[in-house]
Amino acid sequence: MNRKERNHFLKLFYDLGDFIRGFIGIVVAISFLINKIGFTKSVFIIVVLVIAVLIYKFLSWRKNFFIIKENSIYHEKGILSIKKIEIPFERINTIDISQRFLERIFKAATIKIDTGDTKNSGSELKFTLNKERAEELRDILLKKETDTDGGQQDKFYTMKPKGIIIYSLISNSVFKGIGMLLVAQQFFDEYLKRFIKIDISQYGDRLQNGSFYYRIYVITSVLLVLVFISVCLSIIYNFLKYYDFKMWTDNKKIYINYGAISKKSYSFDKEKVKGIHIKQSILMQCFGFFTMEIENIGYGDEKGEKAILYPICSSFLKNEIIENLLGEFKYSGIINKPKINASFRFFYKKVILWAIIGVICFFIRPKFVLLTLMILLFFLVLGYLEFRNTAFGMDKNLVYMGYNSFNKTRSILKMTAVQSVTLSRSYFQRRRGFCDYIIILYSSTASKVLKVKNLKDDVVDEVFR
Repeated sequence: MNRKERNHFLKLFYDLGDFIRGFIGIVVAISFLINKIGFTKSVFIIVVLVIAVLIYKFLSWRKNFFIIKENSIYHEKGILSIKKIEIPFERINTIDISQRFLERIFKAATIKIDTGDTKNSGSELKFTLNKERAEELRDILLKKETDTDGGQQDKFYTMKPKGIIIYSLISNSVFKGIGMLLVAQQFFDEYLKRFIKIDISQYGDRLQNGSFYYRIYVITSVLLVLVFISVCLSIIYNFLKYYDFKMWTDNKKIYINYGAISKKSYSFDKEKVKGIHIKQSILMQCFGFFTMEIENIGYGDEKGEKAILYPICSSFLKNEIIENLLGEFKYSGIINKPKINASFRFFYKKVILWAIIGVICFFIRPKFVLLTLMILLFFLVLGYLEFRNTAFGMDKNLVYMGYNSFNKTRSILKMTAVQSVTLSRSYFQRRRGFCDYIIILYSSTASKVLKVKNLKDDVVDEVFR
């Protein structure tokens, strides 16, 4: 208590790494200076600049410290421009602990602290500390109590390897595998092609000279191989990401741990969870699986981060998690669906777009018009899913929303998380008594906007009468 604490020396190493990554600018400067003032003077100037940067980075690390007080945390950083902040413990919303590979070697960890202040983007405080100290600091800031729960047993959930495999197969993460393939192909073209000689022209000639059925066979085989490889890469990626996934809770807090190479540990108060998002890819909709995320300021607002509550679960497990962890999000109000006479509005823009594409294809080559029938089928399925998945409801405490097509989402949000409810409609919607409902949520980065379309325009009136 009341003593200055600084970042682990790895933080200084990371800062220097960022500097080295920008070294290309120094290389350009060197080549420019050599032509202007000569080699010796150029090297001298560059050495002085590098030393100055090293001194600045060290002083920045030295001047970046925090102090744990009785009921608050004080943070100060800066050399010329000094920034000071003091945050009471009760304002802390989320605490995240993560370990990158290098941090695991040196038994360090990065702790991120958020208060849920909507004026700030990303984590408000971030420190790299010894792992034991980071966990101790988390417990101090959250005031973890182990003896005040009346001996109630924690609710504990884990995800088995089978669940990770299913998630990899039916979630959108399979596209990450395709992305990895594209990266690998680009890497091969740029670096390995000069060392590994592969002549693919002979295969192209054989394919071009083969029969129609031979071409179909080869193309189908190649696609199947690519899909198989992308699925394997997706499974590997998700095993590394969600390895040893654990979620547990006590009376006040929820804890989430996962990760193989980069370990993640999240802790936040139940009361500060603003909502839950239940998501389904198209295959999840077919097989009855769900991904659960939460709306919690400070969690999921880092780059590449999702506010995961549970990666994949059945309908039974989903209901059990809500019942045991977040019972206040059990929505029992009226759920409004689009009327049959509103279904046209989910299709007409897509049909018009298809017609435009068809006309363009007709003038380019009439045979291409037949191919646009596949586009029309896609648009019709898209419109049908949007119509089926759209839903909206409100009561005094919760807002229920259903939206999207191939990536179906159901959001259940606390009314206190809603910044505004907007009713929007065009002239034709007004004539038929329809409108779009736009919900703006409080968020740490920017106001998050959720929208449902083509519902009756009297839903909100029923709640606020």
